[in-house]
Amino acid sequence: MGFDVRKLFKRKGDKKVTITSVNIRWMGQMHAMEGFEVETNPFTITIPFQNKTQQDALPFEALKEKLKAQEKAPIRIIGIESSTPFKLISVYPKLPVDVPSSVRVEFKITLQAPDYTYTGPVTISLGSEEAGMIKVQINKVIVTTPMKSVEIENSGVILNMPKGGIFKNSIQMYKAMSYGERVDKVTLEKPFEFVSCDHQIPFTINEPSSYLVTFYIKAPDVDYAGPMEIKLE
Repeated sequence: MGFDVRKLFKRKGDKKVTITSVNIRWMGQMHAMEGFEVETNPFTITIPFQNKTQQDALPFEALKEKLKAQEKAPIRIIGIESSTPFKLISVYPKLPVDVPSSVRVEFKITLQAPDYTYTGPVTISLGSEEAGMIKVQINKVIVTTPMKSVEIENSGVILNMPKGGIFKNSIQMYKAMSYGERVDKVTLEKPFEFVSCDHQIPFTINEPSSYLVTFYIKAPDVDYAGPMEIKLE
């Protein structure tokens, strides 16, 4: 079996760069786009980006209407980086870019490919100004009624979200209340604020086996670490 010595001396034009996937890193999460073969060098990748509002994910129209006045602050994209062996050449539109709530923009990112054969992914990292975001670390949820106070097991959660954004927390009411009991009022200990829940107040625990309630809660404007207490009267 012979060996083709010409393989040791590939011409520059023979060097092939194949991107198996375009990975976009944003706020600790990774999103993937399809890969492609690089035909020109440098080359350009178009990255779509949308500033989605919290209320886009809320489940019923009444709450959406209530939150229309609460606009999420624009996200400011201040930096874009690429993984090695690629080199970032340019970004359009020029950074920093403010992306208003619900608005979609496309970033055209020009990269220099390596001057050798490469097959693998490229990762594009988007950096934002942290002023509009907070970190909420809830170590436990406590439900308080006029009769008792109950810590909900396995209720800790860590959230990275906009200042004053809305998040939800679902609770099995039989962990804190009994069949036939009624809820006329819901409040939360500061710095949280009650927005609404998916059972219209007042409601009565009238299902014998299960009574799940989802509470919609306004987050604070600053980072928070500690318990969250829901008061039912």
